[in-house]
Amino acid sequence: MRYYFIVFLFTLFLPITAVANSYSIDYDNSHISFTGTHADEEFTGKFEDWAATINFNEDDLENSTVTVTFQTESAKTGNAMYDGTLPHGDWFDIKNHPEATFKSQSFSKTDIGFQVTGILSIKDIAKEISFDFQLDGDNPTVMTASFPIHRLDFKIGAESDAAAAWVSEIIMIDIEVTASKM
Repeated sequence: MRYYFIVFLFTLFLPITAVANSYSIDYDNSHISFTGTHADEEFTGKFEDWAATINFNEDDLENSTVTVTFQTESAKTGNAMYDGTLPHGDWFDIKNHPEATFKSQSFSKTDIGFQVTGILSIKDIAKEISFDFQLDGDNPTVMTASFPIHRLDFKIGAESDAAAAWVSEIIMIDIEVTASKM
């Protein structure tokens, strides 16, 4: 009997572990877009087909995870020439690489919000990236982030514009995701 009482007391003083919350994304009010320049003219596009799995708790960053999958054929700019070029082998090569992914590895708190580090894979080229993001609201929560990627790191346009003479090497990624705890 004494043993059970000691076990009971011990469990009362165990630290309470926070659990990462699963989120449901409001895709109608969320977007992942990209901006660059072509011949010194700015262009903006977006991925029209993407999905994410979000398990996040700011009090349990160690167990928080995010996975995002982009359908590369869904990258659209609204410019017929660009939209006709993006699917080809030198750019997204959608025939051989229909998906791109981001998988988080770790999260940390920053002065203005959070930072996530993870693996971005495009055209089967995996690179570790880190970017800051902010959260606004509790339920729903809006996550915003803006960060650069180097397109040549992923061999996007590497054959036709390896010197970035026509298309900027740095492409800005802008994310706004509205999600609710499940």
